[in-house]
Amino acid sequence: MTITCARESDLSPEDYIAVLGATDLGDRRPLGNRDRIAEMLAGANFVVVARDAAGQPVGLARCVTDFAWVCYCTELAVCESHQGQGIGKQILETCFDLLGPRIGLVLIGDPDAIPFYEHIGMERHAGFFHTRTDAE
Repeated sequence: MTITCARESDLSPEDYIAVLGATDLGDRRPLGNRDRIAEMLAGANFVVVARDAAGQPVGLARCVTDFAWVCYCTELAVCESHQGQGIGKQILETCFDLLGPRIGLVLIGDPDAIPFYEHIGMERHAGFFHTRTDAE
């Protein structure tokens, strides 16, 4: 299967919803609120999308970065139908390549995903604080 990963500045809310809806992250995002999803995408200044040979999105990383020090990945998602094929790693490697060695990439990993992040060589750090509600 041919998967291409590239930075996209115009990911549609529909494509985002299709990918996240096909993952367990979909339950923790306001996928029923297209306007809010559009706002989330507008606020992300670094998005990498994995697409299959037909051009359909099968994974993504939505991030915010200052392009000088750090990039915060708000979510890394791969459709369940495409998991276990190295696509998540390919998306992150594309992020690393595009950001370069000066910029660190940080994320909050779901407990089920921690083995994946450790397997690809990311270091675990303690410290997470939360104030947001889950209201749509």
